[in-house]
Amino acid sequence: METVVDKVIEKDVIFDYTKFLSKSCQQRLSFMDALTYLIPFFKLTINTIGDNHLPCADQLEKKALKVLSSHMSDIDNLIQLSSLAKLEGIMRLIVYLPYSLEEQQLIELKSEIKGTVDFVQGNTEQLLFTLD
Repeated sequence: METVVDKVIEKDVIFDYTKFLSKSCQQRLSFMDALTYLIPFFKLTINTIGDNHLPCADQLEKKALKVLSSHMSDIDNLIQLSSLAKLEGIMRLIVYLPYSLEEQQLIELKSEIKGTVDFVQGNTEQLLFTLD
């Protein structure tokens, strides 16, 4: 059976949210991390400058580790992640989740991002973001 993710082209970026959660729990907070946690807009602004020599997926992961937080809700993190992806010029993003989102979480996510979100359940739970 073909799923939405089967239709993905090579230029799509994959983000493993499970690995992010693991890495973010191992990080130590600096003063800048604390400042960006308190001022969300500052997070996006400060992290859009830098490593343009890295591939899009690596840039996104590096910035996500600085901007997203395991102390924030999954939905808030996914909204921020979609904003970061958009800033990187990523139009389609696949996010592997460690668990399924509840229906209300999906509704909230779909209402907050600019684009579409398709939920694909299979061996792993996946979100396919198509960003406008």
